[in-house]
Amino acid sequence: MHWRFLSTAMLALVSLAFTTTTTRADDIKEIEGTWRAAAAEAGGKPVESEDLQKLVVTIAGDHYTAQTKDGTEAGTLKLDETQKPRTMDATRTEGFEAGKVIKAVYEITGDTLRVCYALDGGERPTELATKDGAPWLLITYQRAK
Repeated sequence: MHWRFLSTAMLALVSLAFTTTTTRADDIKEIEGTWRAAAAEAGGKPVESEDLQKLVVTIAGDHYTAQTKDGTEAGTLKLDETQKPRTMDATRTEGFEAGKVIKAVYEITGDTLRVCYALDGGERPTELATKDGAPWLLITYQRAK
């Protein structure tokens, strides 16, 4: 798995912090903070990567910063909790592929955040799962304590 895909995923996570008018303030507060990647899946199979273990995303308001082994990336997030599953758009403002929008779906449960990203910039995933042949990456994050 390429590190660029992981950093793209980080950007998408950060995009959760940016909200549309349909997002509740409670959800914004819930995702703010620092998140560490705990697990990943692509093509329906687990992804094992040392790079993944180094991925740290910090969300503050509608901005995110992703620390990767290659450096720092930043961007903005928009989320819509009225959709099923909830949707997120992460737009990179700094780093590799600045300006690129990554479409994703997400769920947050306590200190666990799961985000499934469309890494190719194409159609948004329809579920929090990956499948063979789909350019999706599912990352499970744990809140840093």
